Amino acid sequence: MAYDVKVLPTAEVEVEGVVEYLSGFGMQPTRHFIEDYRRQLELLASGVIDYGLCKLPEVAKLGYHACRVNSYIMPYYFESDAVVIAHVFHQRQDYARLV
Repeated sequence: MAYDVKVLPTAEVEVEGVVEYLSGFGMQPTRHFIEDYRRQLELLASGVIDYGLCKLPEVAKLGYHACRVNSYIMPYYFESDAVVIAHVFHQRQDYARLV
């Protein structure tokens, strides 16, 4: 089953922040992040893959699934026929408090 992908404004701002941060290290890390981010969106939209509920119980309890984008975690959830990208956090952040 294919899904529409909706990226919440919070996630859009976070992605922009990641891109801005990575651009300080050059184009290669920035490009790598963007390519991986787009690939994950395509995989989620295809419906072929679901990464399962988040490994943090307090986040999973809220219905969030999570996938990795390089060193970042992308929590998402399902809403009828859509995958909703809620956030993009660095893996070292305590994102359970931020969701």
